[in-house]
Amino acid sequence: MTTVSREPEATPPSAFPPPNLGRSVRVVGPITNVEPSTLPHPMNQRGELGKALYNWRHNTISVDPLVRVAFENHSADRNHVFGTMLRRVPKGAVNAQRTPVPDPLVMTRHIKRVAAYLGLQVFGVGKSHPSFMFAGKTVDPATLAEGEAVDSPEALATRMPFVIVGCVPWDYNLTKAHRHHIGDAAYDFTGQQSTLALLALEGYIREMGYNTLRGAMNGQAAALAAGVGELGRNGLIITEKFGARVHASDTLMTDLPLVADEPLDIGVEDFCKVCKKCATTCPTNSITHDDKVVHNGVEKYKINWETCYKLRPYVVQFWGNCLTCVAACPYTKPSAWWHDMAIFSMRSTPIPLRGWVARGLKWLDDRIWGEVPRKRVRWLGYDTGVKPGEQACTIAGCTAAHGEAGAHPKVDVPLEEMGFYYPLKENTNRFVKRGPAKVKP
Repeated sequence: MTTVSREPEATPPSAFPPPNLGRSVRVVGPITNVEPSTLPHPMNQRGELGKALYNWRHNTISVDPLVRVAFENHSADRNHVFGTMLRRVPKGAVNAQRTPVPDPLVMTRHIKRVAAYLGLQVFGVGKSHPSFMFAGKTVDPATLAEGEAVDSPEALATRMPFVIVGCVPWDYNLTKAHRHHIGDAAYDFTGQQSTLALLALEGYIREMGYNTLRGAMNGQAAALAAGVGELGRNGLIITEKFGARVHASDTLMTDLPLVADEPLDIGVEDFCKVCKKCATTCPTNSITHDDKVVHNGVEKYKINWETCYKLRPYVVQFWGNCLTCVAACPYTKPSAWWHDMAIFSMRSTPIPLRGWVARGLKWLDDRIWGEVPRKRVRWLGYDTGVKPGEQACTIAGCTAAHGEAGAHPKVDVPLEEMGFYYPLKENTNRFVKRGPAKVKP
């Protein structure tokens, strides 16, 4: 989750040791707890990011009916958006009859099985840490509504020592349609599925007599601590099985006795130094080719969230979520023997030699999948291979420009003119000029 750059305030000494977030992120100084109100979406909610972005969020109804039932801010009627309505369901009381937990390890295994049954294919348990907490009140990541006031970060991390991170991954074939409403569907509807599963898991824990708190913690920090994945150059959590096609923004703190997982090492730290495909393909140059920087006491790759975020009003008629850095990431490929073997080779190679392995794997990825991912996708009448045209299809949501009434012609156009790529070229130049890639010798 990205934050606005501001002068850090003095942070009192903590009784907690620095958190272990793995190799991809390193805590090098004091961390200031972030106010949720300084995050991009709340700032835009107040109109602080300009008129274009404010109108995009508040006054734009999507031309696509599937988007209108996926994202409340672009819907004609918010009551049609399942995920938003689900989040507004009142939280149930904690059962007074607490289920005893004689063995936290057994309970951890049980909770993971329950989570998998509910549909959370990505799941981890981490140790709570004050530096992960938002300052002030909890915040709903979808509606941006402020929730209950919370204790001080240290008091809260002591009272609820564990954090659960879980989500549903995006479909790989749909994610290939980045910069298109097909990709939007993969992003938005898995978010709704994640919400449903997390709420069910929260209710299950409360029925066992234990407290829970959602929306009080930075999702990325929690995911790193819970061993869900590593932080990539693209600023996203990269998992072992699904790569970057996850959105683990919601967290669930609890006092249920559990055993925390360890941070993951699948070679992301070493691969991202070499790969840089996400930075090369980013349409707004928001992802750096350079080394890591220190931001708020953390050494990591820092994306330019403003250039990434401010493109949205100019492409809203074509797509809502870019996802290009996700589709470009070699880790995002589907789970298969060769995918597992590549990750095993990165994990098992001694760290000083991983750079050589990464160069070989990137070369193979470029040869097999292409340096820029442009895969034509057809799904539910949608087709990324044609431009949105003046002659609209009678099928709701189809973007095809039909030559004959009711026909779905076979279109053969150059890759650079394919529908999901074309509008980006047209609109990006209004917003940001691309320069040559900065590649270190």
